[in-house]
Amino acid sequence: MSFIQILSTVFEFLLVSFTVWAVFHEDRFIAFEEKIMADLRRKKLKVVKENSVHNSAFNC
Repeated sequence: MSFIQILSTVFEFLLVSFTVWAVFHEDRFIAFEEKIMADLRRKKLKVVKENSVHNSAFNC
């Protein structure tokens, strides 16, 4: 087997294993998804808040 085939086989095994785990632990998987989405939203909001310094210059 070549390195690419081994890597592909390992990736497929991990994907199937994760899918089976997610089926039996759906509540933990959903909580993980929500945590990731909340982190992404916070990062997006952080960029907006950093721009508020520019907006405060007009309030002086």
